[in-house]
Amino acid sequence: MLIVIGGVPGVGKTTVARAVAGRLGAAHLRIDAFEAALVVQGLVPSPAGVGTHGYDLARAAADTCLAAGTDVVVDAVFPVAASRRAFRELAARHDTPAHWLRLICTDPAEHRRRVEQRAADLPGHLAPDWPAVTRRDVDQWHERHTVVDTAKGDPVAAVLTALGR
Repeated sequence: MLIVIGGVPGVGKTTVARAVAGRLGAAHLRIDAFEAALVVQGLVPSPAGVGTHGYDLARAAADTCLAAGTDVVVDAVFPVAASRRAFRELAARHDTPAHWLRLICTDPAEHRRRVEQRAADLPGHLAPDWPAVTRRDVDQWHERHTVVDTAKGDPVAAVLTALGR
């Protein structure tokens, strides 16, 4: 199965995705890691030049994992429909279920704290600051999805429940 976890920076996507992938024995594909590698390798001049390349590389990795019968958890902002469409089409091509989860943090103070206190954990990755997060444009998700609030309860348990696990 393909599990897609999206949301704005600082809501806890990577933390939740890592835990879910570990519990399920699934591959975890973090778009930030692909984007940072592009910068570190000098394949793009700067983080601003990454464009869709990180999503494209993650989709190729997901394709090979799904072809091998491995479940995949992808975590990214997924800000626009086109970024989600490619993964929807990938799941259809593999005739595998796609589970869409959008993480939110309804506690603005907690969300801000997470953004401001997190340290970059990938070489070449620049985490956005709070003003950049609040200015970020994200379109409405039209995919059937589950919303999980990471400010309440156990978001990993909520995701696993949504997946029927």
